[in-house]
Amino acid sequence: MEGRIIKKPILTFLDNLRHARNVGELEYLFSDALAELGFREWAYQVVHADTIVDEEPLILTTYPEEWHTHYAASGYHLIDPVVRLGPRQVTPFQWSALSFGIEPTPDQQRMFDEAAEFGVAEGVGIPIHGPNGALAMASMVSDEAPEALTRLLARSGHEVHLISLAFHNALRDLGGFGRARQAPMQLSARERECLLWYAKGKSMWEIAAILRISRRTVHYYMENVRWKLGTANSMEAVLRATMSGLINP
Repeated sequence: MEGRIIKKPILTFLDNLRHARNVGELEYLFSDALAELGFREWAYQVVHADTIVDEEPLILTTYPEEWHTHYAASGYHLIDPVVRLGPRQVTPFQWSALSFGIEPTPDQQRMFDEAAEFGVAEGVGIPIHGPNGALAMASMVSDEAPEALTRLLARSGHEVHLISLAFHNALRDLGGFGRARQAPMQLSARERECLLWYAKGKSMWEIAAILRISRRTVHYYMENVRWKLGTANSMEAVLRATMSGLINP
């Protein structure tokens, strides 16, 4: 995927995340950013790829507490299409698209009916793939009708994806996964240049022309950046580097 320009509201969100002191502040910022885009509730879960079906995945959520408790107690994560099939996606998706043309089982239909009673009937999923099989999923619901939600996703899906990636990385940096905050790894001058131009929306070919180096060399530097920052893709590297103060798009 070639670079895409990060809009100013997203950069402001990234800067606010950098100054968050705890997970509660991160949750508030995430909620506020999603509300600006038209989403009222969200859930964030993190699991390892080979344990996704065996472990209850939700760790942070603003869904109604009664629904969250009932969902966990009923083992709905074992049959929820968003949890089981969502991580196989690579881009933001609408929940209903996962089961399109597939008849739900009686247990799944009961879960759908109960979720609707709590206002969690239809939403958007954001898969987050990390190194070494690490996996996270952000889900959010809106008051929009399904057709309007489809338009909302088409209009704001990229921003929602970036916000979710940034939230995921901020949690990791803050020690939200049980690890202490670590100092960011340093990038070389050339690595920063390549990443900064990528953040400005330039393609690999354009970066190569600007810096007067080969496209293969640009690819080499970007691979180094992703490895150093521990990210699965270049856009996530941009977010992580921006939040760490390594670049300023």
